[in-house]
Amino acid sequence: MNEWIILPKHYEEALVILSVIVAIVGSYASLELNRRLAKATSLRKRTLLLSSLTMGLSIWGMHFIGMGAFELSVAVNYDWVLMLLSVVPAITAAWIAFYLLYYSAITRKKVVLAGSLIGIGITMMHYLGMAAMQFGGDIRYDTGIFTLSVLIAVTVAYVALLLLYMTRHVDKKRILIPVATLMGLAVSAMHYVGMLGTTFCIPADSTTVLSNDPITSNILSEVAIPIFILIILITGLYIHLERRALQMMAYTDHLTGLHNRRWLDHHMMKVDGQYNRSKQTMAMALIDLDGYKWINDTFGFDQGDTIIRQFADRIKEILGEEEACIRYNGTQFFLIKQVDTEQLEASFNQVLEQIRQPMLLENQEIHLTATIGVILPNPEETLEMRIGQMESALRAGKNEGRDRFVLYDELIHSDRREQLIVGSLRKAMTDYKEFNLVYQPKIALATGKVEQAEVLIRWNHPKLGFISPAEFIPIAEKYSLIHRLTEWVLKETVHQMELWKKEDHFIRQVSVNLSAMHFRSESHNSMIKEIVHHSLERGGELHLQLEITETSVMENLERALMMLGELKQLSLTIALDDFGTGLSSLTHLKHLPIDILKIDKSFIDEVPHDERGTAITEMIIQLAKSLGIAVVAEGVETLEQHEFLKRLGCDYGQGYYYSRPMNVKDLDQQTIERTVRDVG
Repeated sequence: MNEWIILPKHYEEALVILSVIVAIVGSYASLELNRRLAKATSLRKRTLLLSSLTMGLSIWGMHFIGMGAFELSVAVNYDWVLMLLSVVPAITAAWIAFYLLYYSAITRKKVVLAGSLIGIGITMMHYLGMAAMQFGGDIRYDTGIFTLSVLIAVTVAYVALLLLYMTRHVDKKRILIPVATLMGLAVSAMHYVGMLGTTFCIPADSTTVLSNDPITSNILSEVAIPIFILIILITGLYIHLERRALQMMAYTDHLTGLHNRRWLDHHMMKVDGQYNRSKQTMAMALIDLDGYKWINDTFGFDQGDTIIRQFADRIKEILGEEEACIRYNGTQFFLIKQVDTEQLEASFNQVLEQIRQPMLLENQEIHLTATIGVILPNPEETLEMRIGQMESALRAGKNEGRDRFVLYDELIHSDRREQLIVGSLRKAMTDYKEFNLVYQPKIALATGKVEQAEVLIRWNHPKLGFISPAEFIPIAEKYSLIHRLTEWVLKETVHQMELWKKEDHFIRQVSVNLSAMHFRSESHNSMIKEIVHHSLERGGELHLQLEITETSVMENLERALMMLGELKQLSLTIALDDFGTGLSSLTHLKHLPIDILKIDKSFIDEVPHDERGTAITEMIIQLAKSLGIAVVAEGVETLEQHEFLKRLGCDYGQGYYYSRPMNVKDLDQQTIERTVRDVG
C-alpha cells in the first residue's frame, strides 16, 4: 500500500489581495456594462455576450491569480487545455444568469435560479481549474468544506443578484459597488474556502522532488499577458458599444422605435447617395393622421400613444429594405420609399389602404385616415426645402378633403403664402410697429430665483393675424432679411435692459438668438459691436447673452470660432442652443468659447420616464459640468421634469412650467418664483 506525504500550503499575501480586487472590479465592470448597454435594444445580443465574457474572465482571472499566490514544496505545472476549458462554465453560467435577469420577465424564482447558476459556474470553474494542476501527486477534498464552498458561492451570488434586481431602476453608478463587492467576495470566498478543504499529497517515494522552501508557480506570468490582452479588447469593445448605444438612443423615437427627426437631419445625405448609386427613384412623403385629436380627447393620452405605436407598426410592414419611416413629430411621419414613377399612384394608394384598416383600442375598432404630401426630391435641394414642398402638398390634400395623397407640383403648390409673407415682412420692417418682443424667464434651479430671460420676437400682421416665428424667421433667412431683423431685436433688447438697470429690475441678463446666417459673413459682428459700444458709452456693464445653434457653428467652424472670439472680447456670454441635436459638435465642444449649453426640448420631453432621453440628458449635464459650462434645460413643462433636472444639478430651467413668454409689463418676479418655491 502506497504511503503519501501531505504537502504544506503557503500563500503570497499581496497576490491574495490582488485576486480579490480583480474579482470585485471584474464583477462591477460586467454588471455596469450589462445594465447600461442593455437599454439599446438593437445591441442586446452583443451586450449580453460581452458582459458574460467580462464576468467569466474576471472569475477565471481571479482564480489563477489566486493560484499564482499559492505555493507548494514541489514544482507545479498546468494543463493548458483544462485551464482554458475551465473558463467555459463561468461564462456560460453568467450568460444564462444575465439573460434571466435582464431579457425575460423577472420573478423571485428566476433570481434564485440566476444566483444558483452563477454560484455553480464559479464552483465548476474552480474545480476544473484545480484539475489542471500537475505536480506528481494527488488532490483530495474534504466533503464538508467542498459543500460549504458551493453553498457560499450560490448564496452570496443570489444575494448580489437580488440586490442588483432591487436597484435596477436606480441611475446612480455607485449603487453597483456593494453588489459587485458581494459578487467579488463570493468568487474569492468560494476559492479560498475550497482551497482550505483541499489536501495536496505526493507518494512517499517522491521525496527527492521536495524543496526546502515553497516553490512559486509560473502560472501568473503565463496567464497575465493573455488576461491583459483580453481586458484591453473588452474595454475597447465596451467603448465602441457604448458610443453606438448613445447614438442609437439619440436617433430613435422612444414611443415607436422608429428613427426620429434627428436621424433625418444627419442621414439625409447618406440616403441621397445610396439612391444615386443604385439609380433607383426615391419618393419622400409626409404623412399626417387625420382627426387624431379626438382619440386623445376620448380615450386619453396613454391610449393615444397605443394608436401611434400601432400605426408605426403598420407602416413598418410595408417598408422595403432600402426604405425608411421616421416619426417627424406627434402625428406626422416622414416616409422614404423606393418607387417606379409609373407605379407611384398605386404605391401610395397601398399606403393609404394600409392606414384605413381598423385598429383595436379597448376592444373597439378605430378607423383612421391620413393625408400624405409626396415629392420626388431633387438632389440639389436641401432637406428644409423638401419638407416645405411636402408640407405644401400636405396642406393642399387637407384642403381637398383629406384621406388622400398629393404629389407636389411647383406650378400648383408653390407656396403663395411665402411670397405674401416676404412682401409683408419687407413692409413691416420699415417701421417695425407690427413686431413686439416678449421675454421668457429662466429659473435658477438651485435657488428658485429668476434673474435671466430669453427675448423672443412676435409678429401680429394687421390682416394675416399672428404669424409664428417658426414660419417667418426661415423666410427672413431665405430672403436675407434676418440681419436687419436681428439688429432691431438687439437694439430694442439693449434699450430695455438699460431701463431695467435704472429700475433695479429683477431681470439682470437677457439672451438673444443669433440666426445661423450670422456666421456666413465676418462683417455681421460689426453690427453687434456697434450696439454694445453705444450701450457701454451710455453707462455701464451690459449683461447680454447671445444664443447660437450647433448647426450654424458647424457649417464653417473656423470662421465661427474667429467670430465668437470677437464677441467674447465684448464681454458677452455665449450659449449653445439646441444642444444634442448635432452629435458632430461633441468633437469640437472643448474648442468653442461658450459659457452655457441649452439642452434641446426634444430631450426634455422624454424625461424622466423614458430611459433613453433620460440617459442622454444626464450625459449632457455631466459633460457640461466637467467642462465648467452652465446648463439650461428648455421646454420644461411638468413638475416631474423640474424635479428631475434639479436633482441632476442642471443650472437653469426654462419653459411653460415656470412661465410663458410675457410682455414687459406682465413680468412678475413673485408669481414666477412661487412656482418653484411651492414645490421646493
